[in-house]
Amino acid sequence: MNSKLKILGVSDVSVGYGSPQIISFMKSLSEYIGQAESILLEPDQPEKPPVDNLIAEIDVRRIYTTFHPHSSPGRVEYINKSTKEINKIKPDVLVIFCTYSLPVLFKISYRPRYVIYYAIESTSSYGSFDVELNRRIDKLVDLIIYPEENRAKRDIELRGYKDIPSVILYNCANHDYEFNPLPSDQRNGRILYAGTIDSNLTFADYYLQKKVQSYPIDLYGLIGGNNQQTLRDNFVKLCGTVRYLGYVENSVLAKLRKNYAYSIVMWNPISDNFLYAAPNKFFESIFDCVPPIVAPHPQCKKIINHYKCGIVMDGWDFDSFRRSVRQSLQIFNTPDYNNMVNNCFKAVIKELNWDKQFEKVKSFLNSKLYSLNKFYC
Repeated sequence: MNSKLKILGVSDVSVGYGSPQIISFMKSLSEYIGQAESILLEPDQPEKPPVDNLIAEIDVRRIYTTFHPHSSPGRVEYINKSTKEINKIKPDVLVIFCTYSLPVLFKISYRPRYVIYYAIESTSSYGSFDVELNRRIDKLVDLIIYPEENRAKRDIELRGYKDIPSVILYNCANHDYEFNPLPSDQRNGRILYAGTIDSNLTFADYYLQKKVQSYPIDLYGLIGGNNQQTLRDNFVKLCGTVRYLGYVENSVLAKLRKNYAYSIVMWNPISDNFLYAAPNKFFESIFDCVPPIVAPHPQCKKIINHYKCGIVMDGWDFDSFRRSVRQSLQIFNTPDYNNMVNNCFKAVIKELNWDKQFEKVKSFLNSKLYSLNKFYC
């Protein structure tokens, strides 16, 4: 009999870039169980090479596929290879990240003792195949985690049953971040945008408009979309105070973000997934006491209105964006700005940190994991 429980997670993305809650969750789960062997499978996104020495406690294994893992044939190959690994390792606790990875539950040859489904993305955004898969997991999953209340409601309605226990876990994925915000008067006075840069998904063209070229905005992230090359060329040509500074890993971004006055968070609400956004960068900014400037996504708006820790745009249109950016610059280094920074600090201490969020999960795990640990003693 093995002396350690085995935990295995199946990620939907290459880790060390976006979705930091994957690493945070795996680490917290491993720490909470104690004396466990933890493995994380990740797809090979060629544009996101493996991050060395990402986390000592987790054995991160990259699964290589012939096609890009986010193409249809690449996803099938990733699922098949992950299934083979799971059947070989036979973990006691299996964590499925996103509906993208869900098919492994229907292909593995045994039922793990405890299965957690971390529904990072909305099911509906993946289409009818994934909707049908999610309707068939009733006996296969022990706990579902959602990052946003409205997504949870929609997904539960879509599945047609409510028997599986579920919990809302805010994307405060700062497990390893040092909570050491920079004093307001030491900020660089600039505005940060970090994330996907796409004309359709994140309004990238707003930053190219002449009316905002005098605003001190720095952009970090991968440029994508159908007009990717044109967009990249236009950002490289920028010669005002708006700057495109390329793509950096999360660990680098975490060190840079603390120096900024604000951060911008907005997605085009073209689907439930984007309307009911639960952006990591929003929570990371609050954690660093860098007040967010956000589009009126329900979760972001609710948190900012409650804690008074940022600025909410009136809408997603260009004029709303420009007005909010202009307002933020006008109040920088005033008492109103300092109050927002202080309120970010209070929000982190009270609720918006990873350890506080993971406490919500522990109550669901206690009895089951006790019996598992007893089995291995």
